[in-house]
Amino acid sequence: MTKLVLLLAVLVAWSIVGSTTAAAQAAPTLVDTGVQNNFPDGMVFSVLVESDVPIEKLRLRYEILPDGTRASAEPEFVASDSFTATFTLEGNAPPRIYLPPGTTIEYHWEATDINGGETETETVTFFYDDTRFDWKTIERDEVTIYYYSGSDESAESMLEVAAETLTSMSDLLGTSVEFPVRVWIYGSRDDMQPALRSRSESYEDQIITAGVRVASDTVLVLGNASFDTLRHELTHVVTAVAGESAFGELPAWVDEGTAVYSQTGPGGFGNAIQSAVDRGNVLSVHSITSYPGDPNKVSLFYGQSWSLVSYLIDTYGAEDYAALFAEVKSGKRMDEALDAVYGFDQGGLEDEWRVANDLPPLTTQAPDGEDQQPQVTDEPGPGDSLSSDDDASGGSIILIVVVVAVLAAVVGASALMISRRYRR
Repeated sequence: MTKLVLLLAVLVAWSIVGSTTAAAQAAPTLVDTGVQNNFPDGMVFSVLVESDVPIEKLRLRYEILPDGTRASAEPEFVASDSFTATFTLEGNAPPRIYLPPGTTIEYHWEATDINGGETETETVTFFYDDTRFDWKTIERDEVTIYYYSGSDESAESMLEVAAETLTSMSDLLGTSVEFPVRVWIYGSRDDMQPALRSRSESYEDQIITAGVRVASDTVLVLGNASFDTLRHELTHVVTAVAGESAFGELPAWVDEGTAVYSQTGPGGFGNAIQSAVDRGNVLSVHSITSYPGDPNKVSLFYGQSWSLVSYLIDTYGAEDYAALFAEVKSGKRMDEALDAVYGFDQGGLEDEWRVANDLPPLTTQAPDGEDQQPQVTDEPGPGDSLSSDDDASGGSIILIVVVVAVLAAVVGASALMISRRYRR
């Protein structure tokens, strides 16, 4: 009996030792060896893996902040007792991915061996900045200015404008920006170009980007004294907070019209809409709920968007305009939101705006009692031509567009500044 008990004890001990060994083998060791910044081409994540048994699966999980894009990747590897694996996250390969400077990424590694043993590294944060330049920073009221050229005084002035714009536009739209905002100022077009979303060669030949909102909390600006560009782009930060959600989205004329409204003046856009009004050759409101596909309509699009927004604010007041944004954010379509606040839809707004600009409403009564339609066109007239082949989609971009000489009479130069918005 004693021998039997002893034998059982030995077997139990072996079982415990075997279980302990298996448990030890079931926990691979992962060492996060960091991220290599290859801006603007992306970044390389690497991890050291050590395990007593072969690794079956290795995965990198990451989240791109602040907009919360989550993804995972499984790098190729050759399993051994100890090996290093890497994964390259491309930085600028539209339409699949675009990572602007200032992108923050949270990530961790996970590994599973053939016995089902699992382990993972701690979640850490990587800041993807433009390593080509020695950036200086100044900040105030949750706004940070990044700059490497120009004077400290110019950067201070940009910071003052940024803080003032976020405050004034938040007040206008009845909202507040509850997160830090970053502004990256580039000294030249050549410096800024690699930081922008890659586009077609023809686009690059025609367009100089002067500013762009690249994420909910980040804008890029060309020039350390581009105050109106900065106002415009930061307004897009505010309009997104005030009027966009998973349930609602602002039409293009509201978003861009508000951004132009924030500037010290509409510039050439004001000339474009005035010229179109004088000819009775304006765009229909429904045609500018999205960005124009025809580059010849872009200047008029911005001008008319600004004019419509100005009409609503000047006629009905800021409080109703803020209420309009809240209605859209809640999930109402634009016609429903307008009706809830003003008692008319986009067609009604268009008729009011036309009458205010000495144009006939869209539908007039003919002498014989039949409805007669006045001329409304989406075609630009002389002097409205400018070039852009962008089909906009989330953020916003201020562009300087090289145009034909006929534009000189309208803007007094061979370039126009316009703004576009793209959705990531």
